[in-house]
Amino acid sequence: MNKRYELLAPIAEGGLGVVFRARDTEMDREVAIKRIPADKMGGCGAAVDALIREARKQSAFQHPNIVAVYDYGVDNEGGFIVMELAEGETLEDVIMRGALTAGDFDTLVRQTLDGMSAVHEKGILHLDLKPENLMIHRLPKGRLQVKILDFGLAKSTPQVGGQDPKPGSGLVGSVYFMAPEQFERAPVDVRTDIYALGCLFYYALTQRHPFDGETKPQVMVAHLHPHTPPLATLRPDLPARTVQWVEWLINRAPANRPASVAEALRVYEKNTMAGA
Repeated sequence: MNKRYELLAPIAEGGLGVVFRARDTEMDREVAIKRIPADKMGGCGAAVDALIREARKQSAFQHPNIVAVYDYGVDNEGGFIVMELAEGETLEDVIMRGALTAGDFDTLVRQTLDGMSAVHEKGILHLDLKPENLMIHRLPKGRLQVKILDFGLAKSTPQVGGQDPKPGSGLVGSVYFMAPEQFERAPVDVRTDIYALGCLFYYALTQRHPFDGETKPQVMVAHLHPHTPPLATLRPDLPARTVQWVEWLINRAPANRPASVAEALRVYEKNTMAGA
């Protein structure tokens, strides 16, 4: 990374990477820089290779609901991605203060599905959709702005096989938002991301995970043998169509979920109009 970028302060750290707030001195704007330090690269630099693959995938998207990638590369200190600085806080932080109102939920659904539709149109699966990977910014007039980030686990479609389901085998991702087919090493497709979105929406409305447990294996069993608390019981203020729509997304069998994000959004919008 050359002198163009001035690191200002760390924003977050997780796994191998550190995210910094920085200044692009040429464009005179603040940016976010995700960096993998050289001392964490390992002998073959596999972590840096993965970072560059992530950057290439994410740079393909020019969408208002996806964090933009401006630059990426490798230098003597490691690998780096220069991204749009998404203001606000994570959806997880928002939910921790309280379940979303119907109005904020409507904005979350529309913007997240619009962004994910663009991702899937490029033949990419995100495979790590969770509240920590959505940035929420409250605009001056009160409306939310949603940004999808972190394509570190993204894969091109189709993908055959999931992750190793054995307890303690190093699952990648949050088990609370992973689809049953990922635990079963079955093929994954756009409906896998749709399932994760359904879990995310349920959590946003209730502050409760639809599939829960005290340990990872228990959460996995909950996904595989679902007994989800009815959303209508937890949010009786919501229209029945909204409740049924969220539960449609988290069907155990992929064939019983929406076939695409576009279909999910189309049905959601139709239900919203019908309830107006």
